[in-house]
Amino acid sequence: MIFRVLSVILVAVPMVASAHHSRAEYTGEPIEFQGSLVNILWRNPHPAFTVEVSENGQSQTWQVEGWSSLYTFDRAGITEDRFAPGDTVRVYGLASNRRPGRFLATHMLLADGTEAILRREENPYWGESQRLGGQELWAIETGARVVDAAAENRGISRVWSYPSPNVQTVQHLPLTATAEAARAEWDPVDNYVMRCEQKTLPGSMLTPNPYEFIDNGDTITIRGHEGDVVRTVHMQDAEDPATQPYSLQGYSVGQWENERTLVIHTSRISAGYLGFTGILLSDEVEVVERYMLSEDQTRLNFHVTTADPQTFTEPATAEYYWLALGESFGQYDCSVH
Repeated sequence: MIFRVLSVILVAVPMVASAHHSRAEYTGEPIEFQGSLVNILWRNPHPAFTVEVSENGQSQTWQVEGWSSLYTFDRAGITEDRFAPGDTVRVYGLASNRRPGRFLATHMLLADGTEAILRREENPYWGESQRLGGQELWAIETGARVVDAAAENRGISRVWSYPSPNVQTVQHLPLTATAEAARAEWDPVDNYVMRCEQKTLPGSMLTPNPYEFIDNGDTITIRGHEGDVVRTVHMQDAEDPATQPYSLQGYSVGQWENERTLVIHTSRISAGYLGFTGILLSDEVEVVERYMLSEDQTRLNFHVTTADPQTFTEPATAEYYWLALGESFGQYDCSVH
């Protein structure tokens, strides 16, 4: 019961954005199939499902990965209790061109007739009246959840959430010839992101998952949900960075440029990749972050400059903003697959 679909879904991630997870192996024409849920794996970086398809006495098992992260599913109301082994579901998405039986799902029609849109920037595929997720509902939900931050008067100290269903962080990445060559060697299937290892700075701050800033006075703690990142920004009595060990998040020194603008300088960052891009950074990399709080305290604009003479012909930049939606988050709970 596999149906070829004539329309084509655009699956390439724009160069202005850093993809969370590789989709390079999922190409070609989208397909749709119906089958029985055998197993549900509710974990980061992406929930996964085993679906068995039976046709003409033959059976085929698909290992189906949901497009978005567990955080995105939960935010859209696509929760684990909506799935159960034995449920008959319809699945729409893309098959892997590298691993037989692997599938990346953008939409799933649940047993109760609800359409779950697994890629948050998509529109409904089946057009069911009952649906979860998708671009339209994401935008409505986001607008309704902005808190009265001025009344709370917490400044930067809160959880900040990515506002858009599309990855909108704009990046300028002027690569050296050496960096271009290294990028060509990147394996989109076998790499540290697929193994669910923590990203290095600045990639750890450029994901669509939420972040929490905690102003302790002498220090500011930054928690990133993806990968359970914890950073310490030294606002007073900072050590000489040159004496500090290298680490994934480096050694950060911050200052308030004015009452609503926080500037953070970070060095001593271990060599690693810039998010999921195949861009290899050296241990010479230095990062300057600027976080600018709006007057009503509902929006935090950010601008990140990354200097690395081995990787960039001039400093790279990234910018966008987060919103105060009153969210909280716990452990990322990432399992290797």
